[in-house]
Amino acid sequence: MTSERLPSTSGPRHAIILLMALGYGVFLAFMVFWPSPIDEPIQGLLERAISELHERGVPGFIDYDFIESFSNVLLFIPVGFLFALMVPLRWWPVALLLGPALSVGIELIQRYLLDARVSTVDDVIANSIGATIGVLLAVVIRAVVKARDEKVIERHEALRRTRGAR
Repeated sequence: MTSERLPSTSGPRHAIILLMALGYGVFLAFMVFWPSPIDEPIQGLLERAISELHERGVPGFIDYDFIESFSNVLLFIPVGFLFALMVPLRWWPVALLLGPALSVGIELIQRYLLDARVSTVDDVIANSIGATIGVLLAVVIRAVVKARDEKVIERHEALRRTRGAR
């Protein structure tokens, strides 16, 4: 009787996650370590666009600061998602700490090495919220995939036992 083992997909999966992390890491570094605020060249345009939106009924709380903070949340969702994919599923709480730690590191570099950049606790909070959302999304997806994989393996084993009993 020959042993039928399911092929492992861990190697390719880990390589893809690593490539995604490296690619996003380069993008993130570009965004956060640019010597001047990344939106500086279009700040006037942004302010006019926000003013136009307010004239068309968009609530007043959606201002430049809100959009900047929301952008930070969105920027860090992939960070948390990738961190949560890189650690073993049972260690996902560790990934919750990595996003805020990275954010604090970025803000410290901006504060002490990039004179034109503004470093704030609000940015750390927004980045941490985004990273947490990303971690939670990855944990849910990984749990669903794990449950599906276990069912597939169970069916495969049942078929193998049925064929072996003949």
